Amino acid sequence: MSWKESFQQGVSNFKKNKHSEALVLFDEAISLGCDSFILGNNKAALIDAKKVVDTAPDRWQGYARSARLFHALNKDEAAIKMIDLALERIKPDDAQRLQEFNTLKSQATDALKAADERRRARIAKTAYHIGKLPVEIFAEILGIVVVADHAHILKLSHVCKHWRGMAIKTPLLWQTLVVSKHRPTLKVRLWMERARTHILHLSFHHNIPEMDWPSILSELSSLSWCGLRSLAASGSLFSRLYDLLHQLSKTEAISHLEHLDISGCLRFERFLPDFEDSHLDTLKVANFTPSMGGLWSRVHRLKTMTIEAGWIEILPALTANQSLENLVLSDLVPIPMQSGGDDRAELSNLQCLKLFNIASVSSITRVIVAPNLRVLHLFNIGHSSDVLEFAHVDPLRALRELRVGCCTTTASSLITLIAGAPALETLQISGIHGVVNDVLDFICGTHLNDQQQDVCGDLLTRNAYSLVKTRLRADQPVTVDGIQPGCRAEIESLRLDGCPLMEAEMLPWFRGKVKVFSCVYMTKKEGKQRR
Repeated sequence: MSWKESFQQGVSNFKKNKHSEALVLFDEAISLGCDSFILGNNKAALIDAKKVVDTAPDRWQGYARSARLFHALNKDEAAIKMIDLALERIKPDDAQRLQEFNTLKSQATDALKAADERRRARIAKTAYHIGKLPVEIFAEILGIVVVADHAHILKLSHVCKHWRGMAIKTPLLWQTLVVSKHRPTLKVRLWMERARTHILHLSFHHNIPEMDWPSILSELSSLSWCGLRSLAASGSLFSRLYDLLHQLSKTEAISHLEHLDISGCLRFERFLPDFEDSHLDTLKVANFTPSMGGLWSRVHRLKTMTIEAGWIEILPALTANQSLENLVLSDLVPIPMQSGGDDRAELSNLQCLKLFNIASVSSITRVIVAPNLRVLHLFNIGHSSDVLEFAHVDPLRALRELRVGCCTTTASSLITLIAGAPALETLQISGIHGVVNDVLDFICGTHLNDQQQDVCGDLLTRNAYSLVKTRLRADQPVTVDGIQPGCRAEIESLRLDGCPLMEAEMLPWFRGKVKVFSCVYMTKKEGKQRR
């Protein structure tokens, strides 16, 4: 029976003067009406509470019931308002009810705070803050990512619809074009469209089929060539590009290049006039030919030069570019100087010199004067009595990194070079037998700043142990004030790979004293071959 039926029967009994029965039915109707919320009828319960408030607005009961309903329905802001209204109408001496509603108010307040925290956490997970950034700032952020690695533009353009739209509409993000054998024509067309023909860096892989060259060059014909700053291509493709520039009357773009990477280019002399007043900052050439020697009368601003394979007369190249900072030469055959004099190139800015697989390296090192050299690599140098002989005349006092491997030298020569390089931090000796133990003995007794060591196979355990132990901070002398004057830097990295004379029981000690330690006797492949 519903509360309405009970109420109507109660009215009927009242009219028949059956007052006791009417009271029972009225009580039942009131009970059923008050249990609307318990029965799941939230709407009816709220209507009942409102009727109570409207019937007796000066009494606390209606507000109290509304507060409980709102709190149960997680409407805690409304519940707190009702509780405040109820507290205003409760007598001051009714301590029990005051305590009850104050407790209910604190529960509603805590629930409100918890709901706000959940809302903030949900917003933090789902809100799209980047969408609120100005377009210029967002484009600048994407540009910073792409500068670090131009391939990131593909990932950025696949994050979402908004990012893709921003990436496609920002030409600065598409100014590096690397053409490979995978659909090269389509990629060139796409990049040209998105960069709006303003490509700064253009690079061609060596495996592009020659049958695709005409279509690629056709797409590149509308390129803003005078804005191109970097070009990497094989010699034959470079020739085709030059022919295209000649047809477009834009060969002056060659002199505007700042970075050029070219390999195997025949008849290079026909390009030389367009290198006049060149802005080249970085030059990398593979298979250098004598005809390229004409570059040195036109290119004078190089800071990085890399020559891989070929024949070269080195002195004109160095004297023409005395602002060189990095010089890398490999697989070269130096052409003897025709003058036969004692001319030398003063390279005060040269900081990095790397020589690999060069016969008669002395014809190169004896013409170089580099007082500020910081990095020196010499590997696979043959037909030379001593690859470090040049450093005896001019000590490399600024040297910080020395790597020597598979070369002809002596322990005394290495010691002389190291003694003249007090700032040395990294030393690698590999493939040179009979020198490493004497060199480490010398380093143990000096105050040199070596922090990384990479040594070759005839190293003895006692020498490696002495090197590490004498540089441990705890084993160096301390004054009364706790100061360690002339304290030598601890060894931070030590690689002893391929050193079969190292004692296995000492390896845990090395690993405990050196931050980065490696001692691999042989690779898995070598181990299988020896079985």
